[in-house]
Amino acid sequence: MARIWLGKTQVIHTLALWLAILVAGTIMVLSWIGPGPLIRLENDLLDFRFKLRGERQPGDDIIVVTVDEKSLKEVGRWPWSRDKQAQLVRTIAADKAKVIGLDIIYSEAEVTEYLRGLQELIAAANTAAGPPASFTGLLRQKLAEADTDRQFAASLREAGNVVLALPLLVPESGAGSRSRTKETLPPEYLKKHLFMLVRQAKGGKALEPQRAADADPPLKPFADQALSLGHVYSLPDVDGITRYEYLAISYGTEDDYYPSLGLEIARLYLDVPRDRMSLTLGEGVRVGDRLIPTDQKSRMLIDHVGREASFRYVSATDVIHQRFPPGTFSGKAVLVGTSALGTYDQKSTPFSANFPGVEKNAAVVENIIHGRFLEKGIWAGPLDLGLIAAFGLTLGFVLPRLKALPGVLVAFAALAGYALTAQYLFIEHGVWLDVVYPMLTIAITFTAITVLRFMTEEKQAKEVRAMFSSYVSPRIVEELIKDPAKARLGGQRKELTMLFSDVAGFTAFSEKHSAEEVVAQLNEYLGAMTDVIFRWNGTLDKFVGDAIVVFWGAPLEQPNHVELSIKCALHMRKRLEELQEKWKAEGKVPFENGIGINTGHAVVGNIGAEGKKMDYTMIGDHVNLAARAEGLTRKFGCPIVITEYTAERLKQLMGAEENQDNRGRISHIDLRKLGAVKVKGKDQPVVVYGLGSLGRDQASVVAEDASEETLEMTEK
Repeated sequence: MARIWLGKTQVIHTLALWLAILVAGTIMVLSWIGPGPLIRLENDLLDFRFKLRGERQPGDDIIVVTVDEKSLKEVGRWPWSRDKQAQLVRTIAADKAKVIGLDIIYSEAEVTEYLRGLQELIAAANTAAGPPASFTGLLRQKLAEADTDRQFAASLREAGNVVLALPLLVPESGAGSRSRTKETLPPEYLKKHLFMLVRQAKGGKALEPQRAADADPPLKPFADQALSLGHVYSLPDVDGITRYEYLAISYGTEDDYYPSLGLEIARLYLDVPRDRMSLTLGEGVRVGDRLIPTDQKSRMLIDHVGREASFRYVSATDVIHQRFPPGTFSGKAVLVGTSALGTYDQKSTPFSANFPGVEKNAAVVENIIHGRFLEKGIWAGPLDLGLIAAFGLTLGFVLPRLKALPGVLVAFAALAGYALTAQYLFIEHGVWLDVVYPMLTIAITFTAITVLRFMTEEKQAKEVRAMFSSYVSPRIVEELIKDPAKARLGGQRKELTMLFSDVAGFTAFSEKHSAEEVVAQLNEYLGAMTDVIFRWNGTLDKFVGDAIVVFWGAPLEQPNHVELSIKCALHMRKRLEELQEKWKAEGKVPFENGIGINTGHAVVGNIGAEGKKMDYTMIGDHVNLAARAEGLTRKFGCPIVITEYTAERLKQLMGAEENQDNRGRISHIDLRKLGAVKVKGKDQPVVVYGLGSLGRDQASVVAEDASEETLEMTEK
């Protein structure tokens, strides 16, 4: 079986990193294009952040006088006669409000049938000769009483602190320097309400201010008596939610910009003269010493307070009938507007789908006078790209090197950590960080790498099983499948303990028995020995005829390889004794074997011809020495012979303290020094020991007395 993935850990890591780079690059392109669904998702998540933050207290600087259902029931249907509206303004002004903002349109004159009749009588009286002067004077008096527009203009003049709404008509193509819609020039009396200072932001940022083609301004008598005008143009996002306030709208020449109603009310509340308010396109609006950040459309992101009626509400009918404590409006910014459902000035916000437009303006005023600004500046785009790249590269490098559960935890920590950071900056510092693209990078990168790992690990598992199932125990195979990186296929030098076992007199046995008998008994023997080897987690190198070659220490790390090999050898001898009794009972000639063990460094790995014949095996001097030790079993008449390198480790195990499961300790052992042997291939003699097993009631024995004569072994 071709090994495509096994041992290719670095290749898999590199592939995962390139996959992460591909994901990050794709999301960078998406962030530059700005698909509508992802923009809507980002806006939805912004709304969710508002709800997660919850409602907040707006302070007591602002009061909303609202034409509500109670007002309509007591005073009558809307719009009210302007004499009642004049009464409303006078009452609020008399309570010493600092500034009054009327979120009501006054673009048409109010002419009642009564007023029209009086006007006709006056006209007739002026042409007739009959009526006395007293009658004409009475008519003029009644005419003045019926002229509600004049009364309203007088109330504006007397109050001296009223800001009126300026409706600007922006066509759908209103973004950009000019609209294709035919434009009308603004009336001259509006120009005193323009921004006095307009600048262009540095850096060549693309600007898309909204431009009005026409206006429906307040009547000139009203505009002349009002302290200021502010436009009331408002455009919700594509999902219908109002998130922005257009602080400036272009109308007239290219340098003519009109401030919004909320901005003008806040400026007057803060006692900032008009000549100290400036507009810097693409940067913000400066009101005195404070800068209101805006985007390229001169929009301010509204920091909504909460649901409707978050500000203090006073019913308009209670104002007209003076049913409020004196001083209610003293020193306050008072906004007058409608909230009754039948008045059709409702908006959707992150907190409510039925939000009065006048309270939206109140939120704008509150944001400005308290300096509560949400900012998503020119740095947002580059920051998004940087975060996408950082998350993609980091996860692409880290995730392939982690196991499944830690990988999930890292990805979750990245998602949760970034979300919490974004929410913290949103609440504490008014910074709006995009979360869609960075979190999409985390999620897709994690998913892509997880799929890659699943595919490659599944392939690796098949390759591990195909390759090692005949070498090692099923438990080790499963360990290698759990962590295929442990199945290193390249040759590596490791400390191993090697075991060689051979059947004594097998050639003579083969000559005296039929082939069927030989194979059957040999297979029974090899099968039993293999079970023991796998029981002690040995790696079965090969069968060479009747010989067995085993080692410990690879492919898995086995720090206790000496302990495992010794226990395996003793178990092999015990199992052979059981087989010998069985064979004797069956009338068969029992086998006898010899076992040689050595510990030392060797090269282990897949050796052979790639794609043809490969064996996971070991080579080196210590491997040869283990084979020589097995050959000494017949010279010394000892079934198990171990070298001094293994014996030194065994002595430590024999001296270890007794424990419950006997791990890390070997007891009831007879270890006897056999002498020094000069084996072929070694310049220096090697001391060898005979190993035997004692009864459970016998203590371990170590005998070091042996002949000083060096035995020279010439066999291979």
